[in-house]
Amino acid sequence: MTTLMVRCRVADYDAWRPQYDAAVGRIGEIRACRVWRSQDDPNLVVVEETFDSREIGEAVLADPAIQREIAEHGVDVSSLQFDWLDEVGRVR
Repeated sequence: MTTLMVRCRVADYDAWRPQYDAAVGRIGEIRACRVWRSQDDPNLVVVEETFDSREIGEAVLADPAIQREIAEHGVDVSSLQFDWLDEVGRVR
């Protein structure tokens, strides 16, 4: 398993969120996801998506249909920041 953390700006969080949730439901390769919204800027979001492997996640992101959908849903494509992460521990 690998985790992708995405930071980006959206045009309108309230319009973007239901579209994102619907997309996650359609994309079977996403095993789990979480969304954070900035307290200071409601259109700044951080998304965590879990995939079976980085290669699978990269293939999802490389899909031209997904790239179009990201832009159509109001994501400022120039703001996208991606970090691929491996969990190395957890504390309760």
